[in-house]
Amino acid sequence: MEKHGKTQHCSEDAITAYLAGIAEREDANHVAACLDCYARVERARIEMEQLHVVAEALTSRSEHFWNRQRVAIMDRIPEVKPRLGYRWLWASSAALAVLALAVLLFLWPRQDHRAPTQAAQDADDILLTQIENDVQRPVPRALEPATLLVRARNDMAQSSKQHGSGEVQEGNTGSLLCVF
Repeated sequence: MEKHGKTQHCSEDAITAYLAGIAEREDANHVAACLDCYARVERARIEMEQLHVVAEALTSRSEHFWNRQRVAIMDRIPEVKPRLGYRWLWASSAALAVLALAVLLFLWPRQDHRAPTQAAQDADDILLTQIENDVQRPVPRALEPATLLVRARNDMAQSSKQHGSGEVQEGNTGSLLCVF
């Protein structure tokens, strides 16, 4: 609703909604009660009917009319021919880019496959020595804590056997009794 003076009249959207049959109840009641809004609705209804008549007249024209219209429009459109200058410019730019890429690839420094330096050889020797020491060790360094646990467990098992039977047994305490 829009205010004009002291009276609130329907907006254009409300009138359009009324004509479409989807107006809110308040707007529909106002149109029924207000002479100004009713007159605006009637003017809009007449304009829509006139528009419908004109649209009907235009759609009833023959196919021949529309073909003439199409030809007249196509005659006014200038035919655009591609210019050869741009094609040559594009082609020469592409060729120059390929040439630059080829020159760059041929002049790019290649990796040298030289003999390793003395520092690399020393590092390799140290690594090989460590590997040899690990291979000769009876238990790998990572398992040394586990062997200590197994030995302690075996010692406890041996001592419980000795106390349980009442005799002192002498055995090889260095051997591993490992049960997992």
